[in-house]
Amino acid sequence: MDEKIRAAARNALNEGDDALSDDELLAELENDPELERFREARMEQMKHEINHVRELRSLGHGEYQEISNEGDMVKLISSTAKGVVHFTHPSFARCKILDKHLRLLAPHHFDTHFVSMSVEKCPFLAQKFQIRVLPCLVIVSGGRVADRLVGFEEFGNNDGFSTEELERRLAKAGVLKIPKGELGRVPVAQRPISYQIGHSQTEENDSGDDELDY
Repeated sequence: MDEKIRAAARNALNEGDDALSDDELLAELENDPELERFREARMEQMKHEINHVRELRSLGHGEYQEISNEGDMVKLISSTAKGVVHFTHPSFARCKILDKHLRLLAPHHFDTHFVSMSVEKCPFLAQKFQIRVLPCLVIVSGGRVADRLVGFEEFGNNDGFSTEELERRLAKAGVLKIPKGELGRVPVAQRPISYQIGHSQTEENDSGDDELDY
């Protein structure tokens, strides 16, 4: 039995006897209204989080999307809580390098919406954001542009920068969080893909949180 449930059961029952078996604890739990309310509240929380994941997935979270309609991109930027928008050009080699990194990151940062759009298809936005150099990465927070990366200057103009370097830069901008513990030291391409119910996978979270694989 989960140690958190055991501890909660003993606390609720004022029982200090560690010799109680799992079966005995479960029998007591079935008759305890406080623990029943706790279980019901937890189930409601999990249902809410599952619905939240489904809603985000329906919007394209968890994958790197290419947007072709400028009106759709305007709506996306204005309504996105956390987003990374790559303004690109199909013939630019550096845009393809950035595409590769963003495609790797998107499944690991489910709460963040990763999208791209060719500047040829969005003249209004290109002018509004004064995009002069490509690739251009616009970071969106709360429906507003919070930061941007232009070219590869922040990576020493080196085409060989790592996905992890980009991840750290986006974390610094506040649009995503680095995974907690040992997982944060594993290369992005080798990490398991999961969504943690109720929290992002960061250092501050309890290791006992539930996870949804997708």
